[in-house]
Amino acid sequence: MKTLKVLGTLLTYPSADMVGALPEFLGILKKEKWLPADSLKALDHLTDWMVGQDLLDLQEEFVALFDRTPSLCLHLFEHVHGDSRDRGQALVDLSEVYKDAGLLINTEEMPDFLPLFLEYLSVIETEDSRQNLGEIANVLGVLAGRLKNRQSPYAAVFEALIEAAARKPNAKAVEEALKESAGKVSTLEELDKSWEEQQAFDNTLQTTGQDMDSACPKAEDMLARMNLSPDGIPKSTENKEA
Repeated sequence: MKTLKVLGTLLTYPSADMVGALPEFLGILKKEKWLPADSLKALDHLTDWMVGQDLLDLQEEFVALFDRTPSLCLHLFEHVHGDSRDRGQALVDLSEVYKDAGLLINTEEMPDFLPLFLEYLSVIETEDSRQNLGEIANVLGVLAGRLKNRQSPYAAVFEALIEAAARKPNAKAVEEALKESAGKVSTLEELDKSWEEQQAFDNTLQTTGQDMDSACPKAEDMLARMNLSPDGIPKSTENKEA
């Protein structure tokens, strides 16, 4: 399923080659028809915006969003485990999942980098991909909300992923997370404090949107690998940015 690989590529550092390939990317999305019309329209707007930007400005915008704003980090486990010890084991486990699928990481990115995870999902069965996206539905929902608060066209990618997921975000969990960290631009002091936090989400069913009894077998029991609790409602996110 090339759709997920395309969506992942849209969340990588912009290059001249990537911007030049945007019309081809849109063609793939429209040909595969995996996304609804509203999602395709929003992605069309995103790509038009990207093409209309000076490349250096586009790169700076990407860095400001995803590298300088901890609450918009594209590393999935950062939002679940933060810098806790559990994250290390989860990363090892996810690497094994990739190896089991015949994939070897050839970048400097960590295994939980969202574009990397989406590339993995693009090579497994479609229904398994949808189930795995459902496991991270709340993270996707919160990132979409924070990007909307920044009025960023990149929100379209996360909304498209939510549309493709088998499970939708938990509205209460997303609302609580956005109250704690709305995605605004951080001061230097806030950046330092944010990166000191142990985790961004409580590891609960409500924050992940995942049922303990419905894990996808192709994902090697990803729920268990992420050390998620089967019960409880999140009290709040830990990131006090907003």
